[in-house]
Amino acid sequence: MWYNYCFSMDMKEYIYAGDISETPLPEVLQKINYYRVPGVLTVSNEKGKKEIFISGGEVIFASSTFEDDRLGEYLLSKGMINQSQYDKSVELLKTSQKRQGKIFIEIGALTPQQLLEVVKEQVTEIVWSLFDWTEGKITFKVGKFKEDEVIKLNLDTRVVILEGIKRINDPKRVVKRLGKKDDVFEPTENALVLLPSLPLSIDEKRVFRYIDGRRNFLSLLEISPLDSGKTAKIIYALYVLGLIKKKDSGIKIKAGL
Repeated sequence: MWYNYCFSMDMKEYIYAGDISETPLPEVLQKINYYRVPGVLTVSNEKGKKEIFISGGEVIFASSTFEDDRLGEYLLSKGMINQSQYDKSVELLKTSQKRQGKIFIEIGALTPQQLLEVVKEQVTEIVWSLFDWTEGKITFKVGKFKEDEVIKLNLDTRVVILEGIKRINDPKRVVKRLGKKDDVFEPTENALVLLPSLPLSIDEKRVFRYIDGRRNFLSLLEISPLDSGKTAKIIYALYVLGLIKKKDSGIKIKAGL
């Protein structure tokens, strides 16, 4: 559940704790975006944890304790450095307080511009990977984190939700969240206000236009210009982001206005 704000002169803390199997990442992110509070979202299991740092309605950074997500391993997997350069960076990490990225620049493995681009790619991949997590503890704590980070993503949280849902590997997970095949969806009152801010393709906008309060979920899948998996994902994204709701029911996830 979402706990209440603790209002005082010296502390304002709003903490959420739950299980990602019960409340998936997109829905938690939308709730955070609705309240527009800065903080860190942590998803963890017995193997490690990943964190998403949020400020001003934007995802500004992400981190991971998983070995494959580390900068050196990421660069090595992409073929941007060789094994010798990687080994040298690990050696220097043990004897200095420098970040591995700076070490790669100093040994001539990367230029500053290359480092900037690859760190953004690496951090963004951490964010996308979390959308496929089906088990684990998920928490959110309010506070100012990573504000002084040199390399920031500055990604609109609503766009992150949209793109993250589209990257979910198993569409069945999305279908399960949407409900039954005969459920009918309709636009919300805020739909036309929210729509222009989302980077939807022409076909994705067509799916939105088909949602008219008469067609059920199954018929939307049948008439969509997209395949059924992509259609289910875009419908779920529109639902999470508050552009559509189930007919004759309240909006279960508040829109970001």
